[in-house]
Amino acid sequence: MCVGYLLTGKNATTIQVADSRPWHRRVSVDENVKEINMDNIQLAFVAAFAVLLIAAIGCDEQPTAANIQAGETVSSATLAKHGGNAGQLLDFADAEAFFEFNTTDNDLGLQIFLDAVGWNGIRIEDANNEQIVEVRATGPLADLGITELRFESAEPSPEAVLANFPPGEYLFTGRTPEGDRLVGDSELSHNFAPPPTITPSDGLEVDVENTVVEWDAPGAELVEIIIESEDSDAVFDIIVEAEVTSLNVPPQFLEAGTEYKLEILAYAENGNRTIVETSFVTADE
Repeated sequence: MCVGYLLTGKNATTIQVADSRPWHRRVSVDENVKEINMDNIQLAFVAAFAVLLIAAIGCDEQPTAANIQAGETVSSATLAKHGGNAGQLLDFADAEAFFEFNTTDNDLGLQIFLDAVGWNGIRIEDANNEQIVEVRATGPLADLGITELRFESAEPSPEAVLANFPPGEYLFTGRTPEGDRLVGDSELSHNFAPPPTITPSDGLEVDVENTVVEWDAPGAELVEIIIESEDSDAVFDIIVEAEVTSLNVPPQFLEAGTEYKLEILAYAENGNRTIVETSFVTADE
């Protein structure tokens, strides 16, 4: 199947979410011909017009779950039918779909991260094989390619987000500027590690020269500690193994008489993050 696009803006990188496609139209030549009751002359005219249209806009078939499972032979045959180049089937260097749950603010968002050696189009399907995201580069960026992409959904409520993104395998597919195909998958889960407990917390005063952050993060595979202040652009951010349960904050990072936001993220084995936020204050000199 060939896909034609009408993009608003010039040389723009367009992000399209499924079910919101004002500029997206799929056209299947064979299906249209079967649905129209015409005589041979009219059918020939339709077929000829379709060929000219495809030649003008190009054919851009990306892998789907069906043709990936069937193997590269199906993809090659389909592309050859439209005069395309199948290229190689490559893996994404990284493809992740996970939730980040802030238990302090009671908000939750779906996060997507992917990485590959230069791509100009990607698609993501959820566990129900519904397309949820499409990203396409145009202009010079389409020729050069993009390597990474990271974004987070809006956070209306944890219940609403979980209802929109079912657990299961999420399929990532894409294409490189050279015509190679990209494929990857990520298992999305609705299970979360319990919220970590933290010391110091709730604005507790600490000594700049001896600030020790301690935590308990049951069920975590990794723990991320983030310390920052509204009075400074500096951010202390470190990820440690689950066996580590305390951290001496370098005194060079802290200033006396300052309030700091402390954030602990518990990374579950399934990739989901559970966050707890609190604060502490350094004593005056």
